[in-house]
Amino acid sequence: MKLWIKSVQVAATYIGTIVGAGFASGQEIVAFFTSYGDAGTWAIWVSTGLFMWLAYRMMLLAQQLGTPSYESFNRLLFGSIAGRIMNVLVFLTLLGVTTVMLAGAGSVLEQQFNFPYTFGIITTAIAAFLLLRKGLDRLLAINSIVVPTMLLFSFLILIDGDVASPLPFPPPDSFEILWQAVLYVSFNLAMAQAVLIPIGYAIKERAVLKRAGIIGGCGLGFMMLSSHIAMLANWEQIRHLEVPIIFITGQWNDWLQLFFVFVLYSEIFTTLISNVFGIGQQVRELVNIPETRVYLALFTVSFLLCFIGYSDLLLFLYPLFGYLGLATFVKLVLTRAAKTKRPRQN
Repeated sequence: MKLWIKSVQVAATYIGTIVGAGFASGQEIVAFFTSYGDAGTWAIWVSTGLFMWLAYRMMLLAQQLGTPSYESFNRLLFGSIAGRIMNVLVFLTLLGVTTVMLAGAGSVLEQQFNFPYTFGIITTAIAAFLLLRKGLDRLLAINSIVVPTMLLFSFLILIDGDVASPLPFPPPDSFEILWQAVLYVSFNLAMAQAVLIPIGYAIKERAVLKRAGIIGGCGLGFMMLSSHIAMLANWEQIRHLEVPIIFITGQWNDWLQLFFVFVLYSEIFTTLISNVFGIGQQVRELVNIPETRVYLALFTVSFLLCFIGYSDLLLFLYPLFGYLGLATFVKLVLTRAAKTKRPRQN
């Protein structure tokens, strides 16, 4: 039973890392799936299978290679030079995403509760810092609490939409939609490596990693499918909206609207803490300093970047991160962990 509980905790952390503001708003689902109509449902099924299998592969490789962070993981997977280049890109992009999540949390609190923007950023950073000080166990615990509310929200969206609209769905006319599935999974797994690799390194039981990959992938698939079905049923109304999910929840009562705000903030918060945790593990592998100082420095830098304009750099790094994700995707598929097995680092 304890191993099943641990599996669920890891799966919840996996989901919490993948699901961010873009997912919660519906923008990602529309861009990658719903804009392709009924055929987008095929891509969601493919994405679900890839999310299950590749997350398990990544955690298993981290366990067998004995790599506690994406720093050492990428160096072993890609070689010294290419690995270092990729680590720089991962670091910069994760820092950028961390900044965007922090700024997004401040914006949500400002728009919904009239809190000052700076106050929202600071309180979110303090809450994340206090949680991260407790280590991996607390990261797993908070996701085990938050992710069920995300799944409940997806269920509410599902029953609010027209389930019959995309089913039965015809086969795709081309491989383009399946390529979209590969792009979506590879991009998100490149970001998720910041937390999946430390988890794979820390957990010794292979069964836990396998179950976590399956449960996490199924959870992500359910959330993607729920949003896709609801937005496909309301395509003409949401196709040009920046936050399409707001149209779906617009008819809900005040309490459900407040629940949506909680889910949105939670999805931002879980992505934030996962990114900072992953960066912290990398920095600690390079420099022997206490984790609390690393986290404090990261939040300070991100806080400052919220005010000096980081969006242009982020727009430049995101495409690079997509290519990095494809490289990681291919390596995960082709690498045989047993042939490169190394002793666990102390």
